[in-house]
Amino acid sequence: MTAGHSAADGLPPLAARTEPLLAGVSTATVASQLLKRGLRDQFITGVAPLEPGCRLVGAAWTMRCIPSREDRDGLWPGSQVVPGLSLFDVVESTPAGAVLVIDARGQSRTATGGDILVERLKARGVKGLVTDGGLRDVAAIGATGLPCYAAGRTANVSRAYLRVADQGVPVGCGDVAVYPGDVLVGDGDGVIVVPRHMADDVAVASAEQEDLEVFLGDKVRAGAPLGGVYPASAETLAEYRRSREGGVR
Repeated sequence: MTAGHSAADGLPPLAARTEPLLAGVSTATVASQLLKRGLRDQFITGVAPLEPGCRLVGAAWTMRCIPSREDRDGLWPGSQVVPGLSLFDVVESTPAGAVLVIDARGQSRTATGGDILVERLKARGVKGLVTDGGLRDVAAIGATGLPCYAAGRTANVSRAYLRVADQGVPVGCGDVAVYPGDVLVGDGDGVIVVPRHMADDVAVASAEQEDLEVFLGDKVRAGAPLGGVYPASAETLAEYRRSREGGVR
């Protein structure tokens, strides 16, 4: 499977440069570029990396949950779980190279995965996990090395509050719409969702923005006032372009 391309989304692969460029920029930079394109809030609310230094880029594969119900989810004493789609099924269906995105209805008090399921995702070539629910076995998850973002840490099992309803459909994760094939970018701040059709353009523009900001940061550290530097004036932009043409970084 082509990197960054969900087998089920029917979309062409991303440009070869897109994922490497997005892997080198911050979610804040991506948010700025999305705002310029009319999207003001693509940052997933309340989701944070389980481990410091997390970086994540990949196409979304989605899972949608609904509230659990006692008569269907084995919550009455002696009752049985009514068969249906399970978290295990979704783990086995998530395409290699994708990021599993779970719509857990913001239920951070219940787990939507643990260390063994994360180990299986990693073994299948999945790039990461993003959930607006909780995760359990967090120390063991950290040891897997798979980038994981969640709304909380918990020991509660998922079926106490949630039932898996569907996969590979549009979902809402942390108040953001995520469609299969959208591109997820994660860093130490959290995760942002880039619509698939914008990903290539946003990647290039984000890399260019960060290169400019390195130049502007150097000027501020050297004592330049913010006026005319940040945001950059026409004169500052001209100076930046000359420095790049001359190979000065």
